[in-house]
Amino acid sequence: MAFEADLAERAARADELVRSGRAELHALVLEGRRAGLSQRRIAALTGRSQPEVSRLLRESAAPMRTWLTARDTAEAIRRELARGDEDFALRILIGALTDFRALGTLETREFLRRPRPTGDRRWDTLLAATVARACRQRGLAAPKWTRRVPLSSWWFPAGGGGLLAARTMGSTPIDFSRLGIWLDASAFQTT
Repeated sequence: MAFEADLAERAARADELVRSGRAELHALVLEGRRAGLSQRRIAALTGRSQPEVSRLLRESAAPMRTWLTARDTAEAIRRELARGDEDFALRILIGALTDFRALGTLETREFLRRPRPTGDRRWDTLLAATVARACRQRGLAAPKWTRRVPLSSWWFPAGGGGLLAARTMGSTPIDFSRLGIWLDASAFQTT
């Protein structure tokens, strides 16, 4: 009888481990998807097949988020900078800003969580300044991570230097110019 009770107890523990592991796998797959990874890449990283990853995404109880957070944005910028595509990195930032403007209170909190560094201080500063400005425009307190010191040298992320420098500098919001970032305000206008 003691053997049978022990066997039943160990089986119950094993079932709990399986449930716990399954929940963690769901969370990992969702985290990979939110980070913008393809199903194929998630499958490779988790040691699963792509059809299994697809099924896990469909089964997931949590709805998939369709908007970028500051964390997602920093990670996407990091990837684009590694590819040498600063133009697309800026487009990602502008897309995230557009997303932020439409978020409700709960989503806004998730959006504002501190991101990891992009690997480039200029881009970290631009992301922080963009988020701080967007918060101010929405009447929200900007998170502490958005407080930055000015860059050591001026930076024109959209290439507005040279002959266009005076025009760019004249149309750069104070949120950026005080940090040594010169970017025409029209870069952030989306329709």
